[in-house]
Amino acid sequence: MNQVSEIRSLTGLRFIAALYVFLFHIQIRWPITNVPVFKDVLEQGAIGMSVFFILSGFLLGYRYISSDTTIKDYLINRFARIYPVYIVAAISTLPWMGVDFGGESLSLAIGKFVFIVVSNIFLVQAWFPQLFSYWNDSGSWSIAVEAFCYVVLPFVLPGMSKLTLKQLGVVAALCWLFAVMPGLSILLFGSPAFPVFYAMPLFRLPEFLLGVCALLAMRSGLSMRFGAFLTILLPLTLFLYVGYFGAVMPMYIGHNWIVLPVISLMIVALTNGVGPVSWLLSSRLFVWFGKISYCFYSLQALLLFALTSHHDRLISIFPFFVSGKILALTAFIVLIAASAACYYFVEEPCRRRIKGWHRRSNLNRSNKTDVNAVI
Repeated sequence: MNQVSEIRSLTGLRFIAALYVFLFHIQIRWPITNVPVFKDVLEQGAIGMSVFFILSGFLLGYRYISSDTTIKDYLINRFARIYPVYIVAAISTLPWMGVDFGGESLSLAIGKFVFIVVSNIFLVQAWFPQLFSYWNDSGSWSIAVEAFCYVVLPFVLPGMSKLTLKQLGVVAALCWLFAVMPGLSILLFGSPAFPVFYAMPLFRLPEFLLGVCALLAMRSGLSMRFGAFLTILLPLTLFLYVGYFGAVMPMYIGHNWIVLPVISLMIVALTNGVGPVSWLLSSRLFVWFGKISYCFYSLQALLLFALTSHHDRLISIFPFFVSGKILALTAFIVLIAASAACYYFVEEPCRRRIKGWHRRSNLNRSNKTDVNAVI
């Protein structure tokens, strides 16, 4: 596999995943469609999160497998990538934190507030299922999962990179099995609190590692015949499965048995860059959408909270917003505009400044070392 700076089709795929999650959030609040197949597909849109985790493992493995980047530089790069937008999303949604300072004892309310803020600062909120309904944790849990996966990667990638193709297959099968078991356990024994299996990082790590396995398998010589055909067949298969059986398995993760292998194979097929789907996702428009997709995903909470709080008033002023389709289209346009502004004025400038500060800091330390050596 030739190493290039960006796999454009996968950048476009990142936006498709973010869009699917966005449509899911609209559909379950203000239905876009009641046509059974399309309704079931949209109402299972939370499976789009698996695309993020598998894709993240694949792309980070791709970027760092042949890199001499230190762990410190790697973590600074990841911090610069996610934290500025994460902070903007957190501050913008403060009015919806959910702590009731008037309805419970002040000491309890303050304790909740401090705990929520501290856990969010350190990106560990997903480890505490009780926090899922506070602040924007029902969206930012995934950033906490990503942060955990970022920390794990430098410790597992060197060992995984030495595995043979057959050994990688065994690791991938074990990751798949571990990811399937929570949904199966719910089906057999009943459900714990929703965020336990859905949002806790430990249960999402196998998806990330599957992405790493897919990347390393390609590096070990795995090739996919009929890649262009598969980029059409795989999403069609998933669409039909979710459309007709989406409501059968529990909590979205119940679909992992088919979702995870299909997504992994889809990513590998798209990497080859052939066929109409790869061409479309590699187009300038979809690549641009992909670049702003992190902002698009992160700012959804603000838009959804605002719409939920003012939905009735909005309809009284603009009656046509009673249509879920019109509301979804309008919300999409607003979110795209906000995401573009956030990308160009927050994400990219902050990322460059943080990385620039880190480079200067390293250079200054290096110069001091050289001076001391001369002295």
